[in-house]
Amino acid sequence: MPTDSSQPKYAAIISTLQAQMTDGTYPIGEMLPSEAQLVREFRVSRSTVVRALEYLRQQRWVEGQQGKGRFVLGRPAPTLASLPRRARHLLRPGMFADAALLTSGRTAAPPAIAAILGRRHGIKLVTRRYLLTPASGRPVGLTSAYIDAPLAEEVQLHTDAPGADDLIQYLERRRTVVATYVVEQVGARIPSLFEATALDTDRRHCLPSILLSVLDADGRPLVVVDALVAREAVELTSRFRLT
Repeated sequence: MPTDSSQPKYAAIISTLQAQMTDGTYPIGEMLPSEAQLVREFRVSRSTVVRALEYLRQQRWVEGQQGKGRFVLGRPAPTLASLPRRARHLLRPGMFADAALLTSGRTAAPPAIAAILGRRHGIKLVTRRYLLTPASGRPVGLTSAYIDAPLAEEVQLHTDAPGADDLIQYLERRRTVVATYVVEQVGARIPSLFEATALDTDRRHCLPSILLSVLDADGRPLVVVDALVAREAVELTSRFRLT
């Protein structure tokens, strides 16, 4: 199988093998062809094949076993590192110099949150609210993380649950669940009295809002984070390269 001349040879090998591991040609647990077989199949040098296989190993698509070969691990789970910086900060309050847990307990679900979780408006959800303060000392954001009560009970997410500042990792450690997708909705709204007081801002001013829905592989919501961001929140600003 000759490689695509429109891209580097090692990159074409990576793309082909990733597609084959995804479509089941090489299912999880199966051994990939040997380096010699791949050299013949792709008509490239051994160093090119080794470079492609090393990339797949580093990205956790495959795992090597001494004296046996390389086994398929499957498509690696996405990481928070691939998200915009603002999303990483809001999903992981511990990234801030001071992330104060303001409240933790059950609160009535706001309409937008209830709709995402597929629950009726007003149902009680386990809620954790954090005030995000960077080293500069002025609060830049207020987040409210909502979890459906049955899931919270299943993973023992109590008021003082240790390590729950990173809810995604907490859920994955406590339960066989993988956070696969994050849906972001950006908007703006007038802060409530509680939010305006916490952020030390004028309640009459509209502030940016970010709604993050964390879903599993089947699209079921695990966590919904509702964040209100101060206008001067440089720490939550993302920059994207266009070219």
